[in-house]
Amino acid sequence: MGEPVLVTGLGIVTPFNPDGDRERFWASLCAGEAAVGAIRSFDASAYPCRVAAEVDREALYAGRATADPALRMAERAFERALDDAGLARGRGMPRRAGIILGTVLGGTASGERYLRARAQGAPGATETLVQYPLRAAAHALAERAGFSGPVLTVSTACASGTDAIGLAYRRIASGAADMLVAGGVDALCELSFSGFCALRALTTDRVRPFSRNRTGLALGEGAAFLVLERERAAKQRGATPLGRIAGYATRSDAFHLTAPHRDGRGLAAAVKAVLADGAVGPAQIDYVSAHGTGTPYNDRMETLALKAALGACAARVPISSVKGALGHAFGAAGAIEAAVCLLAIRDGVVPPTANLEEPDPECDLDFVPGGARRVAVRTALTVSAGFGGQNAALVIRGCP
Repeated sequence: MGEPVLVTGLGIVTPFNPDGDRERFWASLCAGEAAVGAIRSFDASAYPCRVAAEVDREALYAGRATADPALRMAERAFERALDDAGLARGRGMPRRAGIILGTVLGGTASGERYLRARAQGAPGATETLVQYPLRAAAHALAERAGFSGPVLTVSTACASGTDAIGLAYRRIASGAADMLVAGGVDALCELSFSGFCALRALTTDRVRPFSRNRTGLALGEGAAFLVLERERAAKQRGATPLGRIAGYATRSDAFHLTAPHRDGRGLAAAVKAVLADGAVGPAQIDYVSAHGTGTPYNDRMETLALKAALGACAARVPISSVKGALGHAFGAAGAIEAAVCLLAIRDGVVPPTANLEEPDPECDLDFVPGGARRVAVRTALTVSAGFGGQNAALVIRGCP
């Protein structure tokens, strides 16, 4: 549809790289490391689960006074993405530049900080309240960069980051924008943690996607942004592309508020639709970045969905989940996984599924156990499956 849309910049912040060092992130992920550990950002002693994958706050702030952790993660990833694309405020920025940001929680951590202060008799800092709304981070980033184009916030559960990138791709391909920075951010907070504890969805130790002995997910946090541009504009300014977005689709389960449809019908429909949108056949997919939460229902559902959508090709394509390493970063998860696809294309390496030691017989695809694998990745598929049956998928391809 329309002009090709290139990715010319990438910024990412995770528990592996609070400073935004992309190569450190990639090396840790490919080495099979895992960042899930004891929670430090709030007191979790009253909960049955006490682990998550957190971004080190001291390294994250590094002298900056930004109060909200999600905003600080977004700032750092955003700055890295623009630097990577060779862009800076007032220099080389297209007139119709903007941002589409996916988030589930926004500045909830700041809202919690304000309410705790009030409960202790303190007035609470006003700046924490202005950083609380879902839209706050997108507007702060747009102001920082001087963007005068569209500034949008997407909240489609755990598909938010994927949808943000997909919507940006659509706007640029249709000619509605010249350049968009798209991705997602979320920070761990007690509200979301307590909710997942109540759902009994959290592991008490490690995340084991697609494993026989998996016991649930761990919450995570982070931010990732891609700079998307029209091909002609990117070439005119001499940008070096990392890849291109070749297709996007979103579909609903229309089934349940929290549980995925057991047969994966919504996710399968999204994958079939994205392949059609990108004019890509199942045999052309060289790598799949899976949603892979490590919960019994998700992993079985996802296996069925990929089989239904990819047919016989599902058995031969390497598929991995980064959530065993990084936990589930909510609205940032899909954007992080899109970044993983771009790096896999760049290096011809697919990361392993951390902690996959004994595969579940019902999850009988190639989920890359053991270690990173050399694979010539020309075309990658990334999928997200959020609460409420929010399913989204992207096809990402290398550039000739």
